[in-house]
Amino acid sequence: MASVSHVTNPSPNNSSITHPSHIVVSEDLKQAAIDHLAYLKEYYDHPEYVQKQACEYAVYRYEMFWLPFLAEVGDLEIVPPLDVLFVWHSHMLAPTSYASDCERLYGRILSNRVRARSPQIVKLSEQLWTKKYSRHMPYHLDYKTNIQIIPPYTSKIKYALSHAVERQADFYYNVAFGHYKDPEFLEEALNRYKKFIFLKRLHPQLFVVPMYDIDVIWHTHQLFPEAYRRDMMANLQHVLHHDDTTQDRSAKSKLSTSDSETRRKWFDLYGDRLAKSGCMYRGKTSRGFYQFVTDYNFLLECQRYSLYVQLIENTNLATGNEKKYVDDRASTVVSLHDRTPNEPLREQFFAQFNNSDQEIFARGSSGHIEAHFDADPGDFRENLTLKIQQKAGFWPMIYFSSLAEFVMPPERLLPITQFQQPVQAANSSTAEDDPTALYHIFETVITADSPLRKLLSTANSLIVGVPAVDINTIIVRYDPVEYEEVTLDKNYLAQLGTSFLFNLEDVRVQQALHIIRPVHQDDPILLNIRHTVLNDIDIFTATLNSAIFASCHTLNWSQLPLPTNVSDKHDISIITLNPENEEALIIKDHSGDWGIVKFSKELFTVTLEATATDKNYQFTLYRFMPDGRVVEEIAYVDWNEDRWLIGSSNFVIDMNTWAISVKRVELATSLQYICLGSALISRFDTLFTEIFGKHEGADLTATNGDHNDNDLLANDIGKINLNGSTGTNNTEKMSATKKPHMAMNNV
Repeated sequence: MASVSHVTNPSPNNSSITHPSHIVVSEDLKQAAIDHLAYLKEYYDHPEYVQKQACEYAVYRYEMFWLPFLAEVGDLEIVPPLDVLFVWHSHMLAPTSYASDCERLYGRILSNRVRARSPQIVKLSEQLWTKKYSRHMPYHLDYKTNIQIIPPYTSKIKYALSHAVERQADFYYNVAFGHYKDPEFLEEALNRYKKFIFLKRLHPQLFVVPMYDIDVIWHTHQLFPEAYRRDMMANLQHVLHHDDTTQDRSAKSKLSTSDSETRRKWFDLYGDRLAKSGCMYRGKTSRGFYQFVTDYNFLLECQRYSLYVQLIENTNLATGNEKKYVDDRASTVVSLHDRTPNEPLREQFFAQFNNSDQEIFARGSSGHIEAHFDADPGDFRENLTLKIQQKAGFWPMIYFSSLAEFVMPPERLLPITQFQQPVQAANSSTAEDDPTALYHIFETVITADSPLRKLLSTANSLIVGVPAVDINTIIVRYDPVEYEEVTLDKNYLAQLGTSFLFNLEDVRVQQALHIIRPVHQDDPILLNIRHTVLNDIDIFTATLNSAIFASCHTLNWSQLPLPTNVSDKHDISIITLNPENEEALIIKDHSGDWGIVKFSKELFTVTLEATATDKNYQFTLYRFMPDGRVVEEIAYVDWNEDRWLIGSSNFVIDMNTWAISVKRVELATSLQYICLGSALISRFDTLFTEIFGKHEGADLTATNGDHNDNDLLANDIGKINLNGSTGTNNTEKMSATKKPHMAMNNV
């Protein structure tokens, strides 16, 4: 719910209006709503405008410069500066106050038309503004770097503009999703707006409370002050005032009781619900509330590398396309067989880095020398020396002899431990374009007089490398703890990081503080994931030392529209939700909404059937980019016999070990991916247990409630229950589709 209204100067209704379709709207409010939302988004992207000093200076500019300028130029196609525009916007959203102030100061209502802020219009407006005010008052001001000093002046505007701007600054977040710009959604919103006005016509004393789709149209209508006045006089014979000062949403408050009464009368009159999918209160933005990370060096503790030692037969050094897994590599990797076919050499070879106890048996089952070594970050912080050793004899008479030693050049190790850029392999590839590319930290020719050449006559070169995907990913471990019942106190927002419709103080919840660690050690604790179960809502907050860095919580029908509520053909910026067979989670960070992940219940049932298609293995992460675009990131579910992976090209979850990998180029968003990964682990653990048996970790399944008419998000229905049976335990029916590459490190 959003704004409310009350009657001013009621008078007898016009008897010619007997149906909502008769309500007069003389402007194209659908297109105007799109232009209206565009400048709200532009203003929202400048949080410095909302600061107290900036807001008061914008009010000063509005009254002392824009209104006189507007009164002089009349109906020219111009727009005010963005800071001033929002003050004007807030003033017009109190239509009776705006009319009173304008008529007292200028003898008439100063007109406005909602228009797109095109570069041409902004340029013309700036030219005319500058011509009038010269350099005395610039059109554009930088509130980030300059604190503007308001000169002494006496305001003649009676409406409290600074408070109005503060109230309206929160509005855009509730209507920011893409469906508010969909033509079919707006068409229905316009029809519901007319029904809203008609309801007010029949119940003049009712303090009507609209849903946000209606409120967007209502706000837009008021931004045509003269047309709004004419239309309301025709519809109600008085101007319907918009009162946004009543904001107490607690139980039994005026707003709460009026909302219930509006819904009841709407249903009595129209036979359908006023509450509508995707049109409900979303709470407050996380922007400015969450912390953000400026130094990601702590994630260095989260890397583990796989070093490969390869002895190559050919005379040319291996290129970056040399990989761990190659179907036919006998012609490149040295064979450990004697000249007699299939007769293995008596000697056994080992590779060892520094003085580590971790020796690598280089004579693997393949019969080729391609040794493997797991390295932690500390191994790269000192001189790294490779030792090739020969092992002979039989227990207990085993002995070693050193064949060769190679010192790894420090300048080649340096890029691995730095986070600025993706590491490039020998063929100039990165994990971005070639996930199997090998980064060579050392390569050398095996000379004819080397002991290696004498024992392995075909050994011409040695390669020491790290797969680029290992270098370019970080990996953490999700350690769950048991849940307990706790009672939220008055500071619950600082714990949950998310506001809802109702006050949650003294509400009892299930809660656990899970731990995020480096995958290969217990310390340090990098992060905590607080999982809170509120009735039917799951909230995951990524927190450390009382600071929240990201969150992920359930979205239901109240936040996203049904597929039938929007146009059949729409772009990915419009995200829909069918609560019958889909579930969604929203991820937030210090900048606001970071993304939405949406998946189908069929992901857990159809994928086990022989008829499954590629799409049955997929779900989607919709990323909200800083420039306003929505980017679709496809995530995959992939399991083979005893291993189950979930992820995309940017992150992956190993459900066997509860390890989360994030691509290094996504370091700036790593905490968001870790928070999302933790939520998906909790969501999918029940399915994992049903398919593969009991997991060794803690039972992550908290209570998923049934249908609940007191949903904390929207006061209607609960979320989907994922704890039901999938109907099958047969994983052999999985179709053998090509596995997508994920941002996978060794776990």
